Amino acid sequence: MRSSKKRTLKKVLTNIFVVLLVLVYFGSSVASEFTGQINSFLGISTSKMVKKDGSPVDENDYARYYDSEFTSVADLKAAGLAKVREVEGEGAVLLKNDNNTLPLQGTDVSLFGATAISPVYGGTGSGAVSSADAPSYKDVMEEGGFTVVNSDLLDWYLEEEYGRDFDDGNINEASWKSINKSDAASSFGNGETAIFVVGRVGGEANDLKSVNHDDGKNGDYLTLNKNERSILEGLKELKDAGDISSIVVLINSANPISAEFINEEDYGVDAALWIGSVGQTGLYAVADILSGSVNPSGSLPDTWWVDNLLDPAMANFGSYTYEGSDGYDFGSHGRVYNMYVVYQEGIYVGYRYTETRYEDVVLGTENVGDYEYDEVVAYPFGYGLSYTEFEMSDMEVTKSGEGQETTYTINVNVTNTGDVAGKKAVQIYAQKPYTDYDKENQIEKAAVELVGYGKTQMLEPGASETVTVEVPEYFLTSYDAYGTGVYILDEGKYYFTAADNSHAAANNILAAKGKKVSDGMTEDGNADMVYDVDYDFDSETYATAYGTGNEVTSLFADADINRYEGRGDNSVTYITRSDWEGTTMMFTPDDDEGWNTNYVKLTMTDQIAADVVLDDADIPENDGNWPTMGSTETEYQLIDMLQDDAGNPIPYSDAKWEEFLDQLTYSQLSKLCAVGLRMTVAVQEIGKPETLDHNGPSGVTQAYSIGPNGYATQTNDPDKDQTGTCYPCNGIIAATFNDQLVEEVGTLIGEDAMWAGYAGFYGTGLNIHRTPYAGRVFEYYSEDGILTGLIAGVETAAIQEKGVYVYNKHFVLNDQEEQRQGIGTWCNEQALRELYLRAFELPIVNSDAKCVMTAFNRLGAMWSGAMYNLQTAWLRGEAGMTGFAVTDMYDGSYMSKPHEVLAGNDIPDNYPGVSGTNVEGAASDLGFEFADYAPGASKENAQIAQAMRESAHRILYTVVHSRGMDGISADTMIVHVTPWWSTLLTTLTYVFAVLSLLSALWLILDIAGFSFKKKKKA
Repeated sequence: MRSSKKRTLKKVLTNIFVVLLVLVYFGSSVASEFTGQINSFLGISTSKMVKKDGSPVDENDYARYYDSEFTSVADLKAAGLAKVREVEGEGAVLLKNDNNTLPLQGTDVSLFGATAISPVYGGTGSGAVSSADAPSYKDVMEEGGFTVVNSDLLDWYLEEEYGRDFDDGNINEASWKSINKSDAASSFGNGETAIFVVGRVGGEANDLKSVNHDDGKNGDYLTLNKNERSILEGLKELKDAGDISSIVVLINSANPISAEFINEEDYGVDAALWIGSVGQTGLYAVADILSGSVNPSGSLPDTWWVDNLLDPAMANFGSYTYEGSDGYDFGSHGRVYNMYVVYQEGIYVGYRYTETRYEDVVLGTENVGDYEYDEVVAYPFGYGLSYTEFEMSDMEVTKSGEGQETTYTINVNVTNTGDVAGKKAVQIYAQKPYTDYDKENQIEKAAVELVGYGKTQMLEPGASETVTVEVPEYFLTSYDAYGTGVYILDEGKYYFTAADNSHAAANNILAAKGKKVSDGMTEDGNADMVYDVDYDFDSETYATAYGTGNEVTSLFADADINRYEGRGDNSVTYITRSDWEGTTMMFTPDDDEGWNTNYVKLTMTDQIAADVVLDDADIPENDGNWPTMGSTETEYQLIDMLQDDAGNPIPYSDAKWEEFLDQLTYSQLSKLCAVGLRMTVAVQEIGKPETLDHNGPSGVTQAYSIGPNGYATQTNDPDKDQTGTCYPCNGIIAATFNDQLVEEVGTLIGEDAMWAGYAGFYGTGLNIHRTPYAGRVFEYYSEDGILTGLIAGVETAAIQEKGVYVYNKHFVLNDQEEQRQGIGTWCNEQALRELYLRAFELPIVNSDAKCVMTAFNRLGAMWSGAMYNLQTAWLRGEAGMTGFAVTDMYDGSYMSKPHEVLAGNDIPDNYPGVSGTNVEGAASDLGFEFADYAPGASKENAQIAQAMRESAHRILYTVVHSRGMDGISADTMIVHVTPWWSTLLTTLTYVFAVLSLLSALWLILDIAGFSFKKKKKA
């Protein structure tokens, strides 16, 4: 047989087409396993809304359930940027102002510091918001009427590549010696004011280092390093020589820094202003404050330490390995099982420690130990100066109501006794009696606790205003874990005081007890601003939950190593004010690299090792009580569940909801509960749209065009590709102590979310500033649970008024970033309830906060998302949350969807696939982790189906009452849309299959000697 001359070409083509077919086929298979991730990355929705006849929904048919106050992105963005400037101006805290250095009298200034050329606008990670077009320090100073005389030095900073390193977190400051040797050295020192900018930045996934940081003093990132100190020393020399008039320090950091340098004579600082991270336009407000056009009125939401390592919580901040854990086999993911941290300080976080130990020193309490307040605290919680002076007087307290409705109404007269207009925060503190019953039952009481606040309007000199603050009696209770298991009112005397800050509050109460400076007080208090009331012991009034009236029981014994049944020989001695000296653990560095050696050491036990792993042994045995599924008796669409025929909202408990839920199949239930990557999934059969639920909390992180039902997309706004407004850090928002302003911020964030098409907002951040070193301090408000909860409640309510449900996060005890995935967080129940849970409780009780994002960490040995007592018994049973819970970014190495749903954690923050039917559990199956528990499957379990039904109920009820339903009416339906990339891959598969077949056939015919040409006659 004679070989074809073109056979080689046919072989090559056949091989090419076959290889391409194989590549496309397997590429399609891999892509199908990551459908959700690909769609999310490309911004593609797999469903769309059409009319019942299949035609597109036009503008006239488009249902809109929540209206915007704005007509364009440009107007909304302008309002947001103006509000950023206002919030920064009111939240910035004046820490020091010797000789009335501020506001500045002259217009010539010089700028120093790496942060002067690289400002901190926000944090990093999922909560980062665009700071595009944000101004520089030089820009805002010049716009504010100042002349920056050392522009040459700022140019030199850039040329020499100084400026904070965002990638490595280095400060990257120039030394004073190098500055003086630069060509720009002559540009400063001509009588101007020197402004030194100190900057630090934190973010997701990493905490800030207190040791071993490459660019911090002694490895401490939150302490001024050698070069920064050299600049202050150099500026002090210039000031002493008369070459500069004064030194002003701006602290551009959400995280509090060690503040000893502010008052050290070697550095000569005349004025200091904490500005946090400033958002997009907040720097303009800094210039406003320096010029005097804005009078600062912010109050610190945290204690500022002389040295941050004097905070006792620092002795147990980090991640530690259980001793003996190497004797247990946790596979390749050991670190999500064998790490822990202990909150040994208990309730004594921040000012609760500093003021309580101070009071005990003054009272002469035994075992108080060596404690000098002024050597520990630089600026107390609530502290903040003004350009004017205020006097608080005529405090009146009225008690009203009965039972849990009991409220104290506190009126305080505030008078501006200074020379310029200003605002004043009125802070109300309470003290509970510390009794023998407390000591016997391990209940701790702080000397003072913030229980409420208010703020004046702008007061002109000589003007007065009466500020009214209402305090629920509930805030006077203490949780009694070891005794009654409920919240109690102890027998004894309770105090209220109105004060400038936590330390002034402690001094006021000490004055009411007859104490003076001669007794060891730092300054005399004002007993006239104190009210006291006596109580008898009461363990009945608050034996039911403040939020719901349901029974209160001890729920978190397993989070306290001392009460955990499988503790073995493990135990912890928590700080107690009955023995400060014997129980306070302090950061104790080793002699080599400075690592702390003084922390609570725990050993892995068999029970801990068993409890950290979620498996089928933790799932209840099938009881056979299956819910009705797949019913065809009704054909309701989700929109039908919004309101009845009379226009009244259909309650969550209405029988119609049960009929509606009966329609859902097991596959649909598993689909709803298996998918939650910045969304809730569409269920076309019931008209449930896919929603866009995305990141915060410092503002909307995405472009206005991201959501298909966002106002920007619907109106085809010309600025729809812009990104939402970046607000100052939550610490600055809290520092305003101004509910009206916080509400306005929430309203604008809600508007941004509406225009971007969000239905749900991943924020706001309610974890506690347990120490200054937590990476996400910028996302959270305060070291105080009540301030956090009150501020967050106002912001949450305002956002939700726009139809956007809020996922407050990270629920709970996710107060650090280091080893957050799976770390065992041990905390006693009193501290857990009174500090950390209270931050989440108050937005739910006061503002009907709808949702939470649960945390990566464990409470004790149990992952928080799979802890029934947390997710259901407390969150729904006591606090009364009605919406749903999403995990933080799902990690299948230790998380489990069946376990989380059984606990009450409704959806995961992930998207595994598409089908929801494969019982064998293929990776491409949407609900594969639930499929094995379906009716007739190998592990069939009716309780999981019941749990999914309840989760579906929460999700659907929340969504139908949100702006996620915009566009949907009785005349529309949801249809599936195949993503373009999937269509392309399918088309290519068929094309290459056909080409491979044809080329192979062609080759075979050639080999067989078949030819389509006619043979020539001989």
